[in-house]
Amino acid sequence: MESKAKSDPSILLAVKKLQPEIPSLTSEIIGSHPHISHSEPGTNRGYVKNGEYRVKAKKLEDGSLIQPTTDARNSILKTLKRAGHDEEAIFKAMHTFDSVPENEKIELVPDLEVVKWSINKLELDLSSAHLMNPLIPAKTAYEFLACHLSSAIYEDVKQLSDIRDSFIKCELNPDIIKVERLTSNRYEPFHGIYFEGNDPHAKVQVRLFGWLVFRVHFLKLSVGGPRFIYTHKLDNNEEDVRIID
Repeated sequence: MESKAKSDPSILLAVKKLQPEIPSLTSEIIGSHPHISHSEPGTNRGYVKNGEYRVKAKKLEDGSLIQPTTDARNSILKTLKRAGHDEEAIFKAMHTFDSVPENEKIELVPDLEVVKWSINKLELDLSSAHLMNPLIPAKTAYEFLACHLSSAIYEDVKQLSDIRDSFIKCELNPDIIKVERLTSNRYEPFHGIYFEGNDPHAKVQVRLFGWLVFRVHFLKLSVGGPRFIYTHKLDNNEEDVRIID
């Protein structure tokens, strides 16, 4: 489940917003996610790799081909060689291709034209995004409570065994666990987990990128002792654990 969490639209938008502070993490998360580019001939889908947008290759109804510039160059070179053009003609055509201005159709050789379309707008493709499975923050919250309970987490009591059954079956029991999905008022480069206490049951807050918040209610469980808060700062990779009660 965790591997699919990064396709949650709230997470994608958060890392995009925080890109100046967490560039490496942003590249890792959104680099593998589809993007939509807008240019003069219309919209196309592709990916951002190493900071560079690569359009997804496709053939249009008129027989023309859309490719990333580097791939297009190789395709043209192979096409010219297969067509039997001499070295001088190929050199001239490739020089023209490399120097062609954007958005201008140029004939390299008879019956072979190219256009390097400029991108007017690039945005995340959220059509394939889906909300995070609430089992993920529930599992995170349970593991955090395990740090409070120590070896007591293994006890064979109904309050704990019912929670464990939900994870074993990959199905939240609404009588045992309730997960609220909330948002904060701003994006910040940190993750946090916070045991809010018992009111009247155990509640754990899981916060991602300072923005996306899950409040996990363990409806049949109370946990005594001190409460802790964990923070992971994403811009400098520092972690902090504190007793708050």
